[in-house]
Amino acid sequence: MSDLINIPVKQPNKLVTQHNNLINSYFDIPTVQLRAFIYALGHIHKDDKELTHVKIPIDALYASKGGKNFKQVAKLATELQEIKFKVESQSPDKAGKMKRTYLSMVIFPTVSYTQDSRYIITKINNDLAPYLLDLKGNYTQAELEQLLSLKTIQAYRIYMFIKQGLFKDKPTTIKYRQLRLMLGLDLELNEDEAKRAGLPEGERIKTIKYPLFAEFKRRILDTAKEELLDTDMAFDYKINKKGRNADSITFHLVKTINVLPSPAPGALQADPKTLQQNLFSSPTPVLGSDKVTANAVRIMRDKYAFSEEQIQKYLQQLPPLVITRANNWFSTNKGTLTFTSEAEWFAKHLDNKISKNKG
Repeated sequence: MSDLINIPVKQPNKLVTQHNNLINSYFDIPTVQLRAFIYALGHIHKDDKELTHVKIPIDALYASKGGKNFKQVAKLATELQEIKFKVESQSPDKAGKMKRTYLSMVIFPTVSYTQDSRYIITKINNDLAPYLLDLKGNYTQAELEQLLSLKTIQAYRIYMFIKQGLFKDKPTTIKYRQLRLMLGLDLELNEDEAKRAGLPEGERIKTIKYPLFAEFKRRILDTAKEELLDTDMAFDYKINKKGRNADSITFHLVKTINVLPSPAPGALQADPKTLQQNLFSSPTPVLGSDKVTANAVRIMRDKYAFSEEQIQKYLQQLPPLVITRANNWFSTNKGTLTFTSEAEWFAKHLDNKISKNKG
């Protein structure tokens, strides 16, 4: 136990890699516990042969940076051990016929925490190793910074679902009932469980949340659509019906572009009023692009008090989405960083991104 408490805090990788069966598995996780899972995934390296313990700063899990007391952290540790995954896969039986198989497990079998309530120490269940280690194909990668910035489980699940379909040349469609199972809104029971639950004969699906489609649309689809608007997985969707009922849902990406024109010589010397007008003007508006740019401007002006010249500089040399994502990452992880001024740190961070782009 003492050895685990003393393991160092390591910087996670920039990319998180998961087998697609894990992405499509059945689970529903509160936001804080989801961040713990994502953070632990970020410590897996492509050459790892086994899953190892991870020391996770409590500040990396919560949006608010107020101190967490011992009781809160102890409660979080208990909740982490209660979260389950149900992974579906297909394998041939003795006759060669493909059959669905299911693997149900907890994500974190053990969780330790420090007396000062600053860290938890845990390890992902070894039974998940085939879905995380030595992956040769059928996997999806995503940026850790982007995943940690997401606020809701539905945004994370739909983000990863759409991302795994990017290799296709057409929008991604999923059956409505399958999506509900994947999101943990419905539960598939065996025959005995269905009887105990009082389901009609032959019915195996128990509804847990949002039984009405209008509620599902508002709570799940529209919430995720709004949250992902400023990400690389900004999407729209189409509801495909069979009769009057929803049968499937088709997701397609909404491309966002930088609305700023190329700067003319001497543009940085323009007066602030002209600069502001340029930031929000576009001869050919594209869905989502104005909002992405406006959000980046708001972050730089309101949160970091950047000058108009600074705002113009960064918008000319970085996509607005990069600025927004950098802010999301900083907001989530600043408790683990050392700095004297948030504005100076953020400006230097953006300057580094510009330098890397030029390199």
